[in-house]
Amino acid sequence: MAIMEFLLPLLFLFGLLWSISKLRFFKNSPFSIRSLQFAFTVRVVMGFILFLIYSKYYTVRQDADTFKYFDDSKYMYDAFWSHPLDYFQMLLGIDCNTEYFNTNYFDHMSNWVRSYDNGLFNDNRLVIRINAFMRIFSFGNYHVHSLLLSYFAFLGSFSLAQVFYKVSKVKLASYFAVFLVPSVIFWSSGILKEAVLLFALGFFTYHVYELSGRHKRLRSYAVLFLMSCILIVMKLYVFVAFIPPVIAWLVISKWRRGLWVYFGVYLIFFALATLIGEFDPRYDFVNLIVDKQKQFIGLAEFYQVNSGFAMQPLSYDIWAIVKAGPEGLINVLTKPWPSEVNSILFIPPFVENTLILVLIFLSIVYRKSLSQKEWDFAIFCISFCFILFLVIGLTTPITGALVRYKIPGIPFLLMAICIFISQNKLPKFLSQSKLAKFIRELI
Repeated sequence: MAIMEFLLPLLFLFGLLWSISKLRFFKNSPFSIRSLQFAFTVRVVMGFILFLIYSKYYTVRQDADTFKYFDDSKYMYDAFWSHPLDYFQMLLGIDCNTEYFNTNYFDHMSNWVRSYDNGLFNDNRLVIRINAFMRIFSFGNYHVHSLLLSYFAFLGSFSLAQVFYKVSKVKLASYFAVFLVPSVIFWSSGILKEAVLLFALGFFTYHVYELSGRHKRLRSYAVLFLMSCILIVMKLYVFVAFIPPVIAWLVISKWRRGLWVYFGVYLIFFALATLIGEFDPRYDFVNLIVDKQKQFIGLAEFYQVNSGFAMQPLSYDIWAIVKAGPEGLINVLTKPWPSEVNSILFIPPFVENTLILVLIFLSIVYRKSLSQKEWDFAIFCISFCFILFLVIGLTTPITGALVRYKIPGIPFLLMAICIFISQNKLPKFLSQSKLAKFIRELI
């Protein structure tokens, strides 16, 4: 039995690496097969490190993110053999909100019902359902689930990398932005929500780019609809932050207008959000932000989180949010500060924040002239990051959560910065460094 627990993940790993070498999806990309296999292998290793960390430092298994969805999925999966109709009803969410299902299945789960509920979508349930489906062919092996979800995240990253390259025509920057950022890799590997989130975000971006070109396919519209559903359920605020820049980007790519398009789109969305709030205060964006902040502050105090920091409570007033915005953005972009690096998990994000500041400096000193297409894409990336980071900074008083929640925006931020940098102007000790040479030879 112990041998099979080792061999089964190994077989899946070899199979997934083989798929990267054989599928046309990967072969038609600008990146070499070995560079893609390397990127996926790094993600697999990160997923295993995640498993070791949660195994050692989280004594309460039902509170450990990488275990709780996997463990809860067993209660749903068990019905596959004894009551298959129940299994498929729960898997598809069909008529399963009854006392029967609560008593026989959901009440046994620790995370089907969240500890807090803001009246929006419960992303826990989608991750539990995904794991319940995987159990059909994983034989309940945790590491198989970790491999598959890491592969999903890798697919999303690969889709992003293709878009980044098509815009910039720079393989090094495109590969670096999505495959070599430690915090992004770590928090989107293994059995975590971010793996599903990155998968959906990557494919959504790729097919938006496809639709911005001349060749429009029905498949792209279908994929966009499916990825939208996943994003809405997984992280609604990421979807909301993404849609206005996407619409502005598509408008600009078609009619070649200026920055006013972004202001116009944001103004329309602001008016719609205000109108929705007038009809139903539960969905007023000011109320949602303030309530989310209150929930986070309460959780930080209840669990006495080590990485928590003081945050001024917001009032139900748009101007309170406007005034708190700059501090929130600074927190997202700079935390953890040197005095807050009290855990090995905070070292990579601290180094990354420093690297981002250095790259911003380089983008100013060694700036290149951008094409219209590069300008459009850079503004799109920055706009998405601005909204995403603003929402996170306004609501999150925990440094560890800040580091994790901002990872959907990090590849876009890095790519936007890299677009501004002229590689020909960079000093030789940077452009000809061993790391740069290694990546160039790899990709």
